[in-house]
Amino acid sequence: MKTIAIANQKGGVGKTTTACNIAAGLAIRGYKTLIVDLDSQCNTTTTFLEPDAITTTLADVLVGHQERPPLVEAIYETHIENLDLATSHIRLAMLERAVQIEEQYRLKDALESLDGYDFALIDCPPSLGMTLTQALLATQFVVVPVAAQYYPLEGVIDLRSTVEATKRPNPALAVLGYVVTNFDTRNRICGEALQKIQEMFGDVVFETVIRTNVKLQTAPAFRKSIYEHAPDSHGSKDYEALTDEMLGRLKMNSTIRAVEAQAK
Repeated sequence: MKTIAIANQKGGVGKTTTACNIAAGLAIRGYKTLIVDLDSQCNTTTTFLEPDAITTTLADVLVGHQERPPLVEAIYETHIENLDLATSHIRLAMLERAVQIEEQYRLKDALESLDGYDFALIDCPPSLGMTLTQALLATQFVVVPVAAQYYPLEGVIDLRSTVEATKRPNPALAVLGYVVTNFDTRNRICGEALQKIQEMFGDVVFETVIRTNVKLQTAPAFRKSIYEHAPDSHGSKDYEALTDEMLGRLKMNSTIRAVEAQAK
């Protein structure tokens, strides 16, 4: 199973939108995918599930010192075939108090207990803290959404330092790519921000740019991915291209699993 954290310490950069739509794109291609909502704001969880349908969450699995349920009990099927969700809860904010070494590896241990998934995507909270540390210890790759504005660039440097520091206990960790989001082709500042990001990170920046698109903002209200909500929109086309580009970097076929699934 390949694990990918979607992370940026700054909010409003399209982190949850990116996590949800990459996960949906992988599932549509036939890859068995788990999206892990590690953000106590629960936006990914409410994108796919009705809150009343949830009984066990990641807070039960990761928080506290009493007997905790296994991760599988916090995983729910979504309406998208091949896509499951490990649900969040506001109590996940208590992970910031986790200071013991054993606590920091709970997510890693929980994910390693699972079988049958091709991908696990972790939607991280918009902060640099113990919750992000758990995610980085548990993952192989990081995808960093960066809004095409000036100020979001500041936090990316701190995140890069955190990733480098985490490589000591997790040497397999690597940044898979930086993806530019909220890109308005009519806005000069967006073009300058894109150029600056490319100068800073070079070939690690994905070629695909996520353009501003109102459909990306309205899709979660209908509990749908962009592919279902507006399949012909810029948002759908951009995230489809990003998913293909990501699979290319991982040297994985973007269609073979889907073909195999249809053949069964």
